[in-house]
Amino acid sequence: MNIYELLKQHEGIRRKPYKCSMGFKTIGVGWNIDANPLPLEIADHLKVHGEITDAMVDNLLSISVGHATADCRDLFPTFDEFSDRRKMALIDFTFQLGKKGVSRFVNSVACINTGRWDDAAENMLLSAWARQTPNRAADIIQMIQEG
Repeated sequence: MNIYELLKQHEGIRRKPYKCSMGFKTIGVGWNIDANPLPLEIADHLKVHGEITDAMVDNLLSISVGHATADCRDLFPTFDEFSDRRKMALIDFTFQLGKKGVSRFVNSVACINTGRWDDAAENMLLSAWARQTPNRAADIIQMIQEG
């Protein structure tokens, strides 16, 4: 499984706008339209057709993964040295919570940055995030622990 497949599994795919669990207007694979306006060509297509194409969903996802990866590199200075599974887990985590949200996991971030993966996973498990999204959290935490 790659990061795109993992995010599609966790977020789902919607070609028409909807309100996410937090009440934000969303489309594609978790693209928050309220926080990130659609690229003009996609917005225009949506106005005319009422939905976006699979290629547009993939384009938005690619942009989002790029942003989440850049945020991971800021939060975790040795990010590029992590195993592929840990990188995927952290990109997914950052995709869901945003850089600001992840930075609130002070202990987990510190543990990751010092290679204490089990401690990071334990801290994540005890969070409200893990209680609110238990299936996704279980996947992410397992990937963090196992590397």
